[in-house]
Amino acid sequence: MGLLGDTSKLSVAFDGPSYKSGTSYYGVKVCDCRLKGIYNCTCKRRFSDPEANWGWDSYRNQWFYGSTLFTVTASDSPYDLPIYMRIVQANRHDSVTTIFTLRDIHSLYYDLKFKHFIADGAMDNYPTYDLLKHYNMIPFIALDFHTKLKFNYPHPDILCFDDKGKSICPGGIPYQNWDYSKPKGIKNRCWFACHGQKPPQDCLCSNSPYGKVIYIKPDYDPRMFPPVPRHTKAFKDKFKTRTSVERTNKRLFIDYNIERARSKSNMMRFSMATFAAVNIHLDAWVKHTNFSFVDIFIAAV
Repeated sequence: MGLLGDTSKLSVAFDGPSYKSGTSYYGVKVCDCRLKGIYNCTCKRRFSDPEANWGWDSYRNQWFYGSTLFTVTASDSPYDLPIYMRIVQANRHDSVTTIFTLRDIHSLYYDLKFKHFIADGAMDNYPTYDLLKHYNMIPFIALDFHTKLKFNYPHPDILCFDDKGKSICPGGIPYQNWDYSKPKGIKNRCWFACHGQKPPQDCLCSNSPYGKVIYIKPDYDPRMFPPVPRHTKAFKDKFKTRTSVERTNKRLFIDYNIERARSKSNMMRFSMATFAAVNIHLDAWVKHTNFSFVDIFIAAV
């Protein structure tokens, strides 16, 4: 019905928001030390939610007690529809869950063609890039600035790289990105030739009117040199669609307020999230077909 966008080249956005538990992390005392006047005992306690643990919420910059609800949405969908959810321990890093999730969505939706992978810096690691290459998906992942960048890659026609990954020609002028040519790599042309200008004599490195052309293979470093460079407009435009998963999380945690149930188990927390996701899909179907809930009820009866 077109609710997910173009299923022949589907774009998916990943994110793992925190999902707080409805129980206390202190537990409940089951001993009689308080009756004996001992208020600071170290006896064993009963925990209503033994599956919950501590995790770090990077968005709110604070610790939380509960689980992580990993969500995948079709980022080109006009209705921001979630297509996959997975609940995991709060202390598991999102990059680990991403590996399992990529495998699962390809197994569940074998008839769909996944083309673009969009995620924040938490997924910026080499195993993720290697797996995306295996699935023939183009990564749109923000750089994790906690990781030191390296640009000392030897190339005869490149002087150096700037802090954004742009290649600099021996004359000190940044090359102009000119799309991606598979299997050659990322195509770069002389800046002057791309803008229809004649380069200075001391910067003339090619007599061709097309200008000097170089190719940078992503295999040099898939993290530093993705097929679509991060400084290009194409990357920025596609990365903006990652807000689809953030809007879905907003609907789950604010509109449907799934944390209000104060669930005390992963099963109940995931059930609340699933019910809310079903409502999101039903609402999208109603809007798309212009049906009302009364029509649906009459048809069901």
